[in-house]
Amino acid sequence: MQKLNKKLKKVVIFKKIDYNHPIKFSTIKNIVEDNDIITAGYDEGFYFENDSVDPHFFIEITREQLETDEEYDKRIEEDEKNKKFFKKRRFETYLKLKKEFE
Repeated sequence: MQKLNKKLKKVVIFKKIDYNHPIKFSTIKNIVEDNDIITAGYDEGFYFENDSVDPHFFIEITREQLETDEEYDKRIEEDEKNKKFFKKRRFETYLKLKKEFE
């Protein structure tokens, strides 16, 4: 069986919404690293039948991190479960088709 490598995952490390004022760089300058992804902007808001979203400024900082040993083990365990489940389903489908075409 092939040994899988740990994967990089994207983790949101900072998120802020401000309904009154633009978000200043000083808010994030001690948090940001060179390879971080910063998503920022202004949403004008909208209204629909029973609800609304007020206009607001937003910022989100995302960082790629290597998955932990626990996350890796959990992912591998889930992959194995899925492989067994789908193999069983394929075999059941095979038996139904075999019976149908005999």
